[in-house]
Amino acid sequence: MSRLKYIHDFANRWYEKFGNPKTKFIDLVGRRMGEECKNLGFEMDIGKAFFSKYGNAVSNYIELNKVIDEIDDIDLLGSAIFSHWRYFNHWAYDAEEIMEFENISWFLIALSRLVVLSGKDSFVFEGIPKNISLVSNYAFSESHYDISNEVKQVLNINYDGQLEFSAFNIVGDMTREKILIVEQSKVEYILNSIAKYLQGDFEEVSKSNIDSWQMRITNTDGVVYNYSSSLFENMVINGNDISNQIRELYEIDDLYVFDGNKDLIEKITIEYFRQTKIKTDEIIDSNEYITWNYNETLVLDKLEENIEHIQRIGTGCIVTRNFKIEGGVESLFEELNENTLFVNIVGNPSDILENPNETIDYRITIDFERKTQRIITGKYDKNDLPEDWEEFIENIFRFMAFYGLGEIFDPFIYNKVKRREGQYIYCSVKFDEGYKTYYYIADDDSIDIGDYVIVPAGAENLENIVKVVNIEYFYEREAPIPIEKTKTIIRKCIREDFYDGTAD
Repeated sequence: MSRLKYIHDFANRWYEKFGNPKTKFIDLVGRRMGEECKNLGFEMDIGKAFFSKYGNAVSNYIELNKVIDEIDDIDLLGSAIFSHWRYFNHWAYDAEEIMEFENISWFLIALSRLVVLSGKDSFVFEGIPKNISLVSNYAFSESHYDISNEVKQVLNINYDGQLEFSAFNIVGDMTREKILIVEQSKVEYILNSIAKYLQGDFEEVSKSNIDSWQMRITNTDGVVYNYSSSLFENMVINGNDISNQIRELYEIDDLYVFDGNKDLIEKITIEYFRQTKIKTDEIIDSNEYITWNYNETLVLDKLEENIEHIQRIGTGCIVTRNFKIEGGVESLFEELNENTLFVNIVGNPSDILENPNETIDYRITIDFERKTQRIITGKYDKNDLPEDWEEFIENIFRFMAFYGLGEIFDPFIYNKVKRREGQYIYCSVKFDEGYKTYYYIADDDSIDIGDYVIVPAGAENLENIVKVVNIEYFYEREAPIPIEKTKTIIRKCIREDFYDGTAD
């Protein structure tokens, strides 16, 4: 698929996200949008190029709306979108500002223009469909490799009701075939559904060269149209999944069709068991050791949009953390592939030396939308855990840690004192990539720890953006540096300061 089509798909999807009032801010400022911008080749230059040509339109939706029809450079616009998103992802004091009307409006204006510039595929199916030939290619992971695995399935659906199916293994041998005749009206419905989908918003998506489908569709005038895309993409018309309809038509449940027979993970339960024998000073009931059973349970539930973490530390000691995040928990499941998650495990060698006084085991239970439950068990160590365990669990940890423990425990809040009459505000600031801090006086009580401010630096007092890392109040006689020798903060940063070349 061409780069323009990738850009068009990107712009459409993110336009829908920014325009959906149910979208959560974490879905907008998370790393996904930035990664897609990088993959599309957009440069994150903090808006320098766009600012030099269109000024404040780089961040002001009213100004952007004035010039939007003049913009015809896809890469320049893409760079501006990437840079503006990066501001909220990295620099903004409050990332939730991205949800404000003026910021949502900016992204909607920019993304809608990107949709227009990237265009759409003009080769749209026309006419009445007569037949299709669909080839679905599917690659298996090494741990699931078997010569009997079907890596290619071929479907031929003809307007007269004749259906053909054949499947092939890795060496090209046919593993299954089926020919049947069904009611013409049923085939007509399927063919028209596919044609309608191709005439609508279909965009080819290529995620790999292996897991893909290729389709040849012929209309009643004999004109042939060819399409291809990745497996695992849903093809839905009027709420009906075309892949599932074809499976029902053939009466074969495991057809790859367009979605690779994709199932959805709905729930993951992780159980951790540690049993430790502790030697005691006194023998109790003829036992030299007492046993401590410690366990944890982590439940990720997509349908309930909930994460629950339970620690059972001992008798009468249970700690529970619960995260009810609408949209957020669901987004964690979007990146999970039910066919590859936790399938590769190296396993421990036969000569490992176990600790006789401690065992640590795990059990992972995966619940699917359609498939039967899958259970994985083993020792909780590097070799006996799935190879993708670290990436998975770190992602969950980052998600949970994002919400922290709230403000009640925050020393920056409860240790904060009010400034008294006659005291000066001394801010400790840190320059980019520096480790030393420097005192600057502030005359703005709204400046807080974590804010970015503009200060004069060096003999020439060049303006620099720095971060405030601490705030103290001193009377003139107590000042750590004489007031007359301490430079003053010019002001707090505003959004445009991050686009004018001052910040990296």
